[in-house]
Amino acid sequence: MNNSIVVSAEFYFKGEKYTPSMVIDLDEHIRSENSDEALHLLLAKNNSIDIYSYEYEVLLDQPLRFSDAEGMARHFLNETDFDFAAFAQACQQESILETITDIARTHLAVTDLSTRPELKAALIEAFEQGRKL
Repeated sequence: MNNSIVVSAEFYFKGEKYTPSMVIDLDEHIRSENSDEALHLLLAKNNSIDIYSYEYEVLLDQPLRFSDAEGMARHFLNETDFDFAAFAQACQQESILETITDIARTHLAVTDLSTRPELKAALIEAFEQGRKL
């Protein structure tokens, strides 16, 4: 599933209004382990704002606004705020579910784990234990 969101800011610099914005592929953002603190930097680079300029310093002081969420990301957008931590956790849970569903289908001929909650719980626990090794 494609999860994306528009991030933007608005500020004035030397009497001129700036409204930099960009679309972020949230799946790639999570995979590359970028933090949400890096968004100001990404926003500047994607909008040709020199990171060694006063313009960038003004941008750093501005709150980021989020909009136009796509995919699962829609559930974590509240007005203009986005809950990155909750989104990342939900992506991790979805990934685990996909993995254990494939295992159940391949080795146990179970196509719907929702009908076998005890098996689902056991596979999730085994997956989590395996990650600790």
